[in-house]
Amino acid sequence: MSLEVFLQAFRDGDAAPADPAAIAAILTPFIVTREASFASLKTADGEADCYGLGSDSLTINHASGRIIWDIVVNVAKEANLAIMPAGCAVCIVDQSARNHLPPELQDDVIYVRSGADLLDVIHGS
Repeated sequence: MSLEVFLQAFRDGDAAPADPAAIAAILTPFIVTREASFASLKTADGEADCYGLGSDSLTINHASGRIIWDIVVNVAKEANLAIMPAGCAVCIVDQSARNHLPPELQDDVIYVRSGADLLDVIHGS
């Protein structure tokens, strides 16, 4: 799927730094190639491109399979990131994160606990 999924930390309504070490801890086992901040990820049932490694936000696209969506949710949990699939509601993995989103993002927010929940949001849009 070529949908772009953005992951970003927020604090008090503004973009905030993410924890690159927490992100790397989750993604490193799935990286098959890496060039600077880009990585190609491979799972048992699919793959994805990841942009922004080592920075404050990530973009995932060209995702296939189901495992990658669990990985995205795990990254969001470990690094306190909001998940923003293009054209979909903002997804949060911690209910308290809603209060930190910019006001313009707070109206259409869905709590997700798994990759299956995230896929439901994506396919429902």
